[in-house]
Amino acid sequence: MSAISQPSRSIIPAFLRDSRVLQVIGQIIFLILLVLALSQLVAGVNEQLQAKNLTPNFSFLNNPAGFDIGEKPDWYTRDNTYLEAFIVGVTNTLRVVSVGLVATTLLGILFGIFLLSNNWLLRTISRAYVEILRNTPLLVQLFAWYFIVMFSLPQIRDAIAFPQEGRAFIAVRLLLYVVVYFAMRRYVRPFSVDAPRRIALTYGTITTIVAAELAFHFLPESYGDLTNVSFLAYAAVSIVGFVVAWFYLHGNLRWPILGVVGGQFLAGLLFYFGVLPNSGFRLDVYPAIYISIRGFAFPEILPTNRFVAWAVFVTVGLVLAGIMWGYFGRITETTGRVIPRGRYALLAIIGFTVAGWLLVGIEPLPTQVPVDQDGTIVLMPLEEARTQDLLSAEDVRLYSTQPILLTLPQERRNRGGVLTGFNNATQISPEYMALLLGLVIYTSAFIAEIVRAGIQAVPRGQIEAARSIGLSTAQTLNMIVLPQALRVIIPPLTNQYLNLAKNSSLALAIAFADMFQIMTTTMNQSGQSVTGITIIMIGYLTMSLVISLVMNLVNSRFQLVTR
Repeated sequence: MSAISQPSRSIIPAFLRDSRVLQVIGQIIFLILLVLALSQLVAGVNEQLQAKNLTPNFSFLNNPAGFDIGEKPDWYTRDNTYLEAFIVGVTNTLRVVSVGLVATTLLGILFGIFLLSNNWLLRTISRAYVEILRNTPLLVQLFAWYFIVMFSLPQIRDAIAFPQEGRAFIAVRLLLYVVVYFAMRRYVRPFSVDAPRRIALTYGTITTIVAAELAFHFLPESYGDLTNVSFLAYAAVSIVGFVVAWFYLHGNLRWPILGVVGGQFLAGLLFYFGVLPNSGFRLDVYPAIYISIRGFAFPEILPTNRFVAWAVFVTVGLVLAGIMWGYFGRITETTGRVIPRGRYALLAIIGFTVAGWLLVGIEPLPTQVPVDQDGTIVLMPLEEARTQDLLSAEDVRLYSTQPILLTLPQERRNRGGVLTGFNNATQISPEYMALLLGLVIYTSAFIAEIVRAGIQAVPRGQIEAARSIGLSTAQTLNMIVLPQALRVIIPPLTNQYLNLAKNSSLALAIAFADMFQIMTTTMNQSGQSVTGITIIMIGYLTMSLVISLVMNLVNSRFQLVTR
C-alpha cells in the first residue's frame, strides 16, 4: 500500500490569507505612506518659509491692518487688526449668502413653476431664462451686472428716486375691486375647476374690473343718458354677443365667452350710470429708495428701547404658531379632518405681533427731556424738542412709543443745491448688489430645473385622483404634490445652496470686500500665505457644513420612514 500523502503546510499564516485582513493592512500602509508624504511636503514648505522668515503662525492677526474696507461697519478703521478686518469680511460674506439663499429659493421656485405653465409665452420665456443663465459662466454674469448694469446708473446728483415725490390719488373703486375679486374667489371655491358657474364668474369678474377701469381712463363722463346713440349701440352689440355665445357656442369656449361678454356689459352699465365711485383720497408720497452709481439708499430700520419687549410678543406668537401647526397637522394625519393650520398659525403670529406693538406703546413718555442746546443741557418739553429737531439719534429711540422706527433717506445737498449723499439711510454698495444679483439669478436657473423635475416626478395619476375626490388646487399642491416633490427637490437643492455659498468668493473679481478678498489683502501684506489660505478654507468649510447640517435635517423630515 502506498503511503497517504500529507497536505503541504503554507509558510504564510492563515490570517494573512484572509481578504478582510489584507484590506485592512493595505489601508494602513496607504495611510502611513500618505502621512509620510504630507509630512515631507509640510517640512519642505516650512523650511522654505523659515528661510524667508515667514514661519506660519497666527500671531500676525493681532497686527494693525493698515488698509481700509469699502463695505465696512462704522467701528472699523485702518488701526484695527487683521483679525477684526477678517471679521468684517466674514460678516459681508454672510450678508450676501444669507440674503442670496432666500432670494434664489423664491426665484427658483417661481421659474420652476413657470416651466410647467400651460401658457406658451410664459413657459418659453422661462425656458430661455434657464438655458441662457445655466450655460453662461457665473464670472461673466458678475462682470455684466457690475461693469454694464451698475456702471450705467446715473451719478449721485441725478439719483433715481422711487417713488417720485408728490401726491398720489388712490381711488375708492380700486379698493372695491379687491373686495369684489376676493368675494368672488370665496364664492366659487366649492365648485370644481371646470364647473361652468366658476368659469363664467371668474372671467366675468376679471373682465368687469379691467373694462371698468379702462372706461374711467379713456371714456368721457356721460352718466345716465338713455337716449345716447352710442350707448344704445353698445348695449345692442353686447346683448347680441351674449345671445350668440349662449345659443351657438358649445364646449370649452361657451362659458369663458359668456363671462367676458357679460363682464364688459356690466362694466359699461356701472360706468355709464355712475354706480362706481370716482372719489378717493390723496397721500403725500416721499422717495424711499435712491439709486445711483454710488449704490442704493434704502430706508433705515432702527430698533428702539421698546423693541425687546415687542420681540417677546413676536416670539410667543411664533412658538404658538409652531405648536398649532404641529398639533393640527397631527389631527389631519390621524383623523383625515382637514384643518386650515396655516391660517390659524398666521393669525397667531399677526395677533401677537399687533398686540405687542400696541401694548408696548402704552407706557407714557416724559413730558420734559434734557437736550443739548448750544453746549448747555436744558430741560425742554418733548414735543418742542421734536419740533426743533434737538433730539439726538439715541434720544429719538429712547423717547419713541414704537418698537421700530422706519426713517426715510434724507437728501444731503451742498451750498449749490447739488445732491451729494443721504442721511438716515441704509447704504448698499453697487459691488454688493452686483454680487447678490449675479449669485441669485445664476443659481435660481438651476433651482428652477430642480423644482420642475421634482414636480414632474409626482405621478400624474395622483393629481387626477386628488381632483376626482374634490380637492382644490391649493389642497392638491399642499397635501399631494409638495410632500412627494420635496423628497426629490431637497438633496440637489442642498448642492445649489453650497454652490452659492462657495461661489460668493468670486466677489474678488468685482472688488467686494468679502472674507476671501480681505484675507488675500492680508496675505499680500503679511506674507502669511499658508495661514491665510488655511483660515479661508476653514471659513468656507464651516459655512458649507452648517448649510449641509440644516438641509440634512430638513431632508430627514420629508423622507419616507420605512422598516
